[in-house]
Amino acid sequence: MEKHDERYLLKTKGLTKVFGPLVANSEIDLVVKPGSIHAILGENGAGKSTLMKMLYGVYAPDGGSIMMDGEEVELHPPTKARAKGIGMVFQDFRVVPALTILDNIALSVEKGFTFNRKKLKQRIIEISSKYGLAVNPDAYVWELDLGQRQRLEIVKVLLAENTRIIIFDEPTSVLVPQEVEAFLNMLRMLRADGYGILLITHKINEVLACADQVSVLRSGVLTYTASKEDGLTADQLIGAMMGDKELKTVEKQSGIQTSSELALVIKDGMIKGDYGEVIIQDLNLQVRKGQIVGVAGISGSGQKELAEVLFGLRGLLKGSIEVAGKPLKPDVRAFLEAGVSFVSEDPIKESVIPGFSILQHMVLDGMELKKKGLGIDWKALAQELEQSEQAQALALAASSRRADTLSGGNVQRMVLTRALIRKPEVLIISYPSRGLDIGTTRTIQQHLLELAKQGTAIVLFSEDLDELFKLSDQLVVLAGKRLTSPYETASTNAAQIGQLMLKGESA
Repeated sequence: MEKHDERYLLKTKGLTKVFGPLVANSEIDLVVKPGSIHAILGENGAGKSTLMKMLYGVYAPDGGSIMMDGEEVELHPPTKARAKGIGMVFQDFRVVPALTILDNIALSVEKGFTFNRKKLKQRIIEISSKYGLAVNPDAYVWELDLGQRQRLEIVKVLLAENTRIIIFDEPTSVLVPQEVEAFLNMLRMLRADGYGILLITHKINEVLACADQVSVLRSGVLTYTASKEDGLTADQLIGAMMGDKELKTVEKQSGIQTSSELALVIKDGMIKGDYGEVIIQDLNLQVRKGQIVGVAGISGSGQKELAEVLFGLRGLLKGSIEVAGKPLKPDVRAFLEAGVSFVSEDPIKESVIPGFSILQHMVLDGMELKKKGLGIDWKALAQELEQSEQAQALALAASSRRADTLSGGNVQRMVLTRALIRKPEVLIISYPSRGLDIGTTRTIQQHLLELAKQGTAIVLFSEDLDELFKLSDQLVVLAGKRLTSPYETASTNAAQIGQLMLKGESA
């Protein structure tokens, strides 16, 4: 038995995971130290989530070893990992919407059918207050936004018995900019209290802000490891992630005249939420062919409801909506036939059918079938998809792969490919770069600019003001239940838009 080294909580040697012909992780050596934040960087599909799922016991390794407390351990299934003190906060949260925060946490941390509710509630309040997580134990999960659901998951992990290692899988992809700094401060507090933190992320600025060590995965192989003392730089980390691939620059061409032809119009609209409350009123919006209109706003300001109205998933309480001059009622089929495509804010939850392959998802969205006798020529369809410009540019996973086994970033690639491949007349797209690496983000941004150049009208919802300014011709802001008049991006700035996000046009 190896003598236990107190300087590490967990150490892997040659860790390997294979799925059929795909080597997802190849001979990974990794060390997790107490009181340390270890960031794991890599492009989508590099193997980051697979590695973390082995450390949390979701997958059993096909090779190599994991050491804890001076001896080799088996962490599969997750009950064994949790017993060893490993907790994980997933991208797609493991919660029951119909239950309260208190009951969700009880399901995870309490043993048996009876427990002291008052005592558990007090523990939740204490731990959430200590780390600035601000959760109400009596609130129902269905009432919470994505950031609040994440806080619930973190509290759940912190209250679990013996937790000493916490794995965060793309944690800031669900947070608005105002929440990110608070999250990073929480990580620093956890580090100060001796936890070992594994942070999967694509966001290099966050790595530079808080990480003590960084490891970079590329095509399942650990290609780079460094520490803060080595003097980490953004250029080093981008180079390690991208390898020989060129990082694209995204530039909007100046001087291109937007068409005068209106593609999408809402007049005097009002939108109600799921429980009858007014979300947006006095709503007027115009988007012309070839124009990108960016929608900014603090999370929960009505972005989701407006996007659903623009795709026919939700009706206007009053007012009208027209696509290419034709009035439309809330009916998704009618919007699809009018040439509208939609990328939702939560594709894992809203765009994935368990058990269906990527190719089947494409066919469901209208990819033209190829007949073979009395059946479908699936082989020809797969070849057409995989050879398409969009699938290749976005590095879409193999068309035969089940969508519900993909990482969050690869699900995002699937829904974006599906939307872009249709070359829509109108594209409603929510948070296109959420959960994506820098290379893929820039590829998508360039595709959106190309689509607009070809005449597609685009409504872009994003929490990233840099992205909104980079891509949009005009910006509107959701605040105070109203949509502001459009602002030309060339004649405004991020500070002005930020003030509008906080205070509306009274700013």
